[in-house]
Order: sequence, then structure tokens, then C-alpha cells
Amino acid sequence: MENVSINLARDLPASARSAVENLLGRSLRDYEEVSIMALEPHPAPSGEARRASAERLRGALDQLARKAQDVADGEIDDAVDEAMNDISAPGGHEDRSRHEHSRAS
Repeated sequence: MENVSINLARDLPASARSAVENLLGRSLRDYEEVSIMALEPHPAPSGEARRASAERLRGALDQLARKAQDVADGEIDDAVDEAMNDISAPGGHEDRSRHEHSRAS
């Protein structure tokens, strides 16, 4: 059984689109992706399981920090700005990749 559904807003049936817009409290733009997940509830880990999860998370974050330690702050800021501009531009990455492809031709 499928627990995840990802669709472009323009591809949603009118009733589904209306329901999502009602839940979000705003209109969807046709190029937006709508993701819906159904998950079984479960209690948060406690005790040893919680400590082990926290340790794994710390290890992963430390590894990321080591990889980024030689990168200048300005480069990180520029990369974040570029990523934010990429995802917030009308048409998303689809329009941009078409533009870049036509520019390269």
C-alpha cells in the first residue's frame, strides 16, 4: 500500500486541490508540488534508544561540520541564497533548467 503521494498542483483533481488549499489556508500555484504522507503514529524514543538516536545525530552533524570547515562563510551564504532563489522562483527548477538548456544550445 502506498503511503506517499507527490503531485504537481496542476495535476490534482479539483476536489483534492481544493482540500489541500483549504488545509494550507492559501491557493496553490500550478507549478507547486504537493506531497502527502500517511504514517503510523509511534511514541518518541526514551531512555537508551533516545540517547543512541541523539548520539547518531551528533555524529552526523559533526561529520557535516568537518566537511564544511574549510568553506568560507561567504561561499556557504551564497550557496544557501542560490538554493533559496532556485526553489522560490516562479516555475521552480523546471523553468530554469529549460532556460539553461536553451542557453547551452
